[in-house]
Amino acid sequence: MNIYTLFKFLHVVGVIVWVGGVFTLNVLGGRLARERDPAAVAALSRQATFYGRSVLGPATGITLVAGVVAAGIGRISFATLWIVWGLLAILLSGILGGTAIRRAGEQLSELAPTAPEGDPQVAALRRRVLTLDWINLLLLFSAVGAMVFKPTL
Repeated sequence: MNIYTLFKFLHVVGVIVWVGGVFTLNVLGGRLARERDPAAVAALSRQATFYGRSVLGPATGITLVAGVVAAGIGRISFATLWIVWGLLAILLSGILGGTAIRRAGEQLSELAPTAPEGDPQVAALRRRVLTLDWINLLLLFSAVGAMVFKPTL
């Protein structure tokens, strides 16, 4: 094993934790949205906020740092399409997760426990969170595809 292989391994592990965590939260959020249990929705929203800060954020950082180091060691040009794609995906996912998804999740966790059943504001927030989560996941899947297929201009 060499240093390049170590950083490539760390990069892949970071991606697994990050993308797998986002996927898992999407599946759980979709399932809870159908059950219409405000307490469960609020609990998942609170836990998702914690998980995002404590697990997904660090996994994103590990993915970025290890990928940049591996590309540098491997003398891979940062102007290569698949590298640019990956860097943009990290940036956009971080912005999306750290702003819109986080805010909507926090609003949902505050509103859901006390809102009456069928509250349109809670339903709208659920839809917003799920839509943003799926957009984020598709963005991440596109980056994984770019890393695997390595498209060029």
